[in-house]
Amino acid sequence: MPVMNTARAAPNASETPNDATAGSGTAKSGAAPGSPARSGAAPRFDARFIEDHKLIERYLENKLPMKGARDLENWCRAHPDYLADLKLQERAEASLKLLEASGQSVDLREPDAPWWKTPYVLIGLAAITILSLLAFWTMVAKYGLVRSELEDTRTRMRQGSLVQPAVQTVQRVAPDHAPGIDRARITVNSAAPQLIDLHIDMSYTQKLNEFRVIVDKQDQGRVLILNNLLKDSNNELRLTFNTTGVSAGTYKVRIEALPPRGDPIPDGWLILEVD
Repeated sequence: MPVMNTARAAPNASETPNDATAGSGTAKSGAAPGSPARSGAAPRFDARFIEDHKLIERYLENKLPMKGARDLENWCRAHPDYLADLKLQERAEASLKLLEASGQSVDLREPDAPWWKTPYVLIGLAAITILSLLAFWTMVAKYGLVRSELEDTRTRMRQGSLVQPAVQTVQRVAPDHAPGIDRARITVNSAAPQLIDLHIDMSYTQKLNEFRVIVDKQDQGRVLILNNLLKDSNNELRLTFNTTGVSAGTYKVRIEALPPRGDPIPDGWLILEVD
């Protein structure tokens, strides 16, 4: 009886390795005692998963999505022996030799970046931005200057360019009887506002009473024409003007008599100098 018990116990002790491995695998894959089983667990990422889904072939053909390619790279980085077993290095070298033997050039450089990723595009955009800012601030400055000039113009329109004179001055002059003599001169100062009462002696034209005064600024052009001026009882033409309304310069004044019939007759010349 003892011998038979020993003989029966021997087969239990000598279980095949496959059965033991299967049992242990079942125990590992099963849920722990007392813990609920998870039926919706994510598939395990391992060598069998890679082979079943042909991830290596799809990776080499650029058919894997970005997340799948990243997961495969991370797993291969953690398990370098798997790639060594696949002998990818030897296959790559053999592929290069085969391509060279067939006469096809192999370019192993990094692919060129698209044009919108080149540094020249960034430099160009930066330059355009700077130029745009400069143009913007220039336009703002010009706008401010034009607005200031417009406000000054509106103020002058409301108030006028003349300044109320503080004093009144009387000046008398006898005009030259021919052009180019330039002896008859009047000098006024526009810095201090003055009201000039100008008396022009026209007694030498006794038979003519109506005149026209033409004022031209030297090197510029005509400034003023006064028509139908009459002599007073003293045979004088009287003109009154504010010195702030006249800019600095030299003015040539020509006096023409207006007969009842016929063309005007040049009859007197004088020079007005404004400092």
